[in-house]
Amino acid sequence: MSSSKPRVPSYRKKTVANRKYGCVSLPNGLGGRRDILLGPYGSKESKAEYARVVSEWLAADKRLPTTENANDITVNELLVAFLPHAERHYRHPDGRPTREFEDVKISLRPLKQLYGLTLAKSFGPLALKAVRDQMVRQPIVRKVKVVDPATGKKKFQEKVLRVGLARNVCNQRIGRIRRVFKWAVENELVPATVYQALQAVSGLQRGRSDARETKPVRPVSIALVEETLPYLTPTIADMLRLELFTGARIGEICGMKATDIDMTGEIWLFRPTSHKVAHRGLGRIIPIGPKGQQIIRKYLRPRVDAFLFSPADTMEAFRQKQRQDRKTKVQPSQVSRKKKRPRRAPGDHYIPRAIAHAITVACKRAGVQHWHSHQLRHSVATAVRREYGLDAARALLGQHGPQVTELYAELDQAKAVEIVKQLG
Repeated sequence: MSSSKPRVPSYRKKTVANRKYGCVSLPNGLGGRRDILLGPYGSKESKAEYARVVSEWLAADKRLPTTENANDITVNELLVAFLPHAERHYRHPDGRPTREFEDVKISLRPLKQLYGLTLAKSFGPLALKAVRDQMVRQPIVRKVKVVDPATGKKKFQEKVLRVGLARNVCNQRIGRIRRVFKWAVENELVPATVYQALQAVSGLQRGRSDARETKPVRPVSIALVEETLPYLTPTIADMLRLELFTGARIGEICGMKATDIDMTGEIWLFRPTSHKVAHRGLGRIIPIGPKGQQIIRKYLRPRVDAFLFSPADTMEAFRQKQRQDRKTKVQPSQVSRKKKRPRRAPGDHYIPRAIAHAITVACKRAGVQHWHSHQLRHSVATAVRREYGLDAARALLGQHGPQVTELYAELDQAKAVEIVKQLG
């Protein structure tokens, strides 16, 4: 993210009815601008008014903090104003965007489709329930390639995967829509009564709605995981093994860097900069035992601030193995066939979605039941809870309760280190 100061409109002169006034032109955040007269040009009062108006404009995220806009702003205009704020807000400490921003945009689609042209101040509880019903009923489709029997050519065809979103997903997305109107009230774009009314819409309850229910996440058999690992790239296989040895989330392993690991003790301590509760000011320490350390040593590199597990490095290793396994002589034109500007270049670190896709493909190739990386964490939690108890499992997995104190956090860390010594 840029560290430069926000650009502030300047104090200027404007002549109205042959009189000179101090003036400032402020964008309203909706694509327009408005001239605000501040008083006689050059006077102390006008400059003080300029400072006040600009301060309120900056506090309102560069929107005019007046209730006049609340009379005619539509839902579409509200979303146009909100999304730049969401893009800046939902970021990791290092500036990378989080998954939440994409989830917000997806959650707002049915709101835009049904009520985009409606005045935001007129959006009430019944409208919110209509948006939720749309989420419950709308089919989830995906484009797949099929062969046309008449022509024999491949074409894209929409395939219905399932009908409607799950109950918990609907509740999450409705919560994000409420968050938009809460932000609008905070910035005086809609009356406060709009958000207060939306709070009256309760969430869908299990067994009391038409929304489908998802299956609970179950632990995965270690034998099933071992059958799948040979069909994954060595890097992704090592990342999943590291998850088994530590109980860390796959997103935490994707963002692992050498600078975040304290390697001075017998048990290494990994402090991820980005994790699930980082925005709440809570820390996270993941102990790494000998088996996990052995995996990490293979990926240490001169640049300690670089990601340990990199798709670019994986691709380079794959190309190098191809060259080593080649039996015919390499032609001069085939020495380097890299594209100067590839459409999709490998990134510098993995993302959880890429890991999930790789596991799905590997399960199909291995002919085994599908599983996902989050089940590994459940497997670790189940094993630790069985052997050491519930408190020990919570300590290892870094699950924070509402009343956890610093004293308990220190005790938990000691428990977690002892557990990792046993796990390896």
